[in-house]
Amino acid sequence: MKVALYGRPIKTTNFKAFYQNFTTILTNHNIDYEVSKDYGTFLEETYGITCHSFEDLQLTLENFTCLISLGGDGTALDTLSLVKDSGLPVMGVNLGRLGFLANIKMDEVEDAIIALKQGKINLEKRTLIHIECDIPEINTFPYALNDFVVQKRDTSAMITVKTNLNGSFLNNYWADGLIIGTPTGSSGYSLSCGGPLIFPGSKSFVITPIAAHNLTVRPAVIPDTHVLEIETSARADTVLITLDSRSFVVPSNTKLTIRRAYFDFIMIQPQGTTYMDTIRNKLLWGADKRDEA
Repeated sequence: MKVALYGRPIKTTNFKAFYQNFTTILTNHNIDYEVSKDYGTFLEETYGITCHSFEDLQLTLENFTCLISLGGDGTALDTLSLVKDSGLPVMGVNLGRLGFLANIKMDEVEDAIIALKQGKINLEKRTLIHIECDIPEINTFPYALNDFVVQKRDTSAMITVKTNLNGSFLNNYWADGLIIGTPTGSSGYSLSCGGPLIFPGSKSFVITPIAAHNLTVRPAVIPDTHVLEIETSARADTVLITLDSRSFVVPSNTKLTIRRAYFDFIMIQPQGTTYMDTIRNKLLWGADKRDEA
């Protein structure tokens, strides 16, 4: 068995000790590993750790069993642009705080590695968003795992987002912006703007306005088989578009089409781990804080 490792080049307290312990666990269980090229350079220059590295084109099921993300949810989101449509599954190890995607805690790593080695895992398919437009920067990799967001820039006035659903007019959103979230992304930016939690596998997207001018406008859940067309307008010359953690400044009169991608992002979960466990642990559902008073 061979796994690929990816992380962001961020220096954190006690990381070297964790990484050395983590790779020792892999070695003890006869699992070979290689790290992404940029991450390998970071490890060597920052911590003096020398390791074998891979090129992005090598991330296939023929070369690796999976990709392991070391970091937080942002790091796990980065892996989409690495694995693309290869079908290579991703396991997220949480070195941060919250962790919906990277939900394996540092003290659970060895158990997770053993489960991976023994095949006692579940593969979860996560829906992706596909953006169609005539903007070359976006078209380089027009996919998102969490959400697509269009919003005003800096302190400029609110924007208008005209939306059509399956060719029929839906709404004009006068707001600071609009979020189109997947079930995976429903626990992120959309949730903070009043959107609902959507369980993975629900086959739906959520449309969530950001600070809508009209108070009757609320988040809407739509089937992911529908096609959403949007057209933006603003007093400013440009608006900001984000696909997960990637940002693009585009003309204010931009037109885009949003649909479900033809491939899924595949996540590894140890058997016995459920989405309900994650939201209870991360959002403290079911916890009576009065007991701590």
